[in-house]
Amino acid sequence: MIEIPEPIGKYDRFYYLIEYLSTHKTGVTVDEIAKAVMKSTKTVRRDLTAMDTGILDIDVIKERGPDRKYKYRVEKHATIFRPLLLSTYEVLALYFIRGFAHFKDNPFINHHLGKVFDKIDISVEKNDKGFGNEFFNRVSKLFILPRELGGKVYSRTNELNILEKIIEAAINYQICEIKYAKKNKENIYRIAPLHFFNYRDAIYILSMNLNETDEDGQHKIITLALHRVRSVDLVKSGNFEYPYDFNLEYYLRFGLFNFEGERCRVKLKFSPEISDYILDREWYPNQKNEIAKDGSVIISFASEINLILLGWIRGFGSRVEVLEPPELRKEVVDDLKQNLKVYRKMKN
Repeated sequence: MIEIPEPIGKYDRFYYLIEYLSTHKTGVTVDEIAKAVMKSTKTVRRDLTAMDTGILDIDVIKERGPDRKYKYRVEKHATIFRPLLLSTYEVLALYFIRGFAHFKDNPFINHHLGKVFDKIDISVEKNDKGFGNEFFNRVSKLFILPRELGGKVYSRTNELNILEKIIEAAINYQICEIKYAKKNKENIYRIAPLHFFNYRDAIYILSMNLNETDEDGQHKIITLALHRVRSVDLVKSGNFEYPYDFNLEYYLRFGLFNFEGERCRVKLKFSPEISDYILDREWYPNQKNEIAKDGSVIISFASEINLILLGWIRGFGSRVEVLEPPELRKEVVDDLKQNLKVYRKMKN
């Protein structure tokens, strides 16, 4: 049993109680709660009733156990945390995320992020109505950025259900069985989702592949694109342990782009007139840059040959040449030939 220290004040007691109830999947009795929070059963019953009537927007689940006693619990995903004290710049960072990320294309994220800002506004109104409203009104309009072209939009119901299931699995260390589409084929994977990250406006899942081990007998770490996941089933009684020997910082530097699929060494040559633009940023992790005598820039990096890479190369038109690998060069050339045929037909 989790020992909870003596809380101070009614609302503080509620937060302790919610955290306690969310750690017991099968629920706990009033007597067990009273012992944990060091309050009388009468006080506990009164607190449970207060929470259940919507005082903190928490759904307290009441079920009768095998011993005929009522047990109470709170679903993990519904748990709320005690108030967090945020500095001005931390609040600014939250609004920055809302303005610059493409969360408006993702109803799941947008809904829950919206609730965060609603709670901030309510807190401000209660504490400092005049200054608070003015400050948050300014900040909420400060970070505005139009949506860039080409970003992945996650709006279909099925995509959002898949995202929610995988997030739930990651939080609860639960194994997933997924159908994953790649090159017109669907593969079945058992994965342990560890982290999520955004790359070129698409969401990727960093996971342990439970179907495959390396030479040391460790499960391989792979990167999966969310938009390629066709279905997710949470494996009942299937839990995993986070690999605490996994060096995330090292992986982010050297292994993050080990996507599910074969990678090759890509070498591209950019014309001198866009050299400053190319050198101004890192387009792919661990890319290497070389400046030729004529002022052109040659960059090399490891990547899959995929639509993201091909679309990016096409965007530079005649100002980029694929040097390696031969199969990528051929694919770009064949695409240009097909485009030429289309435009010749239009001309005639």
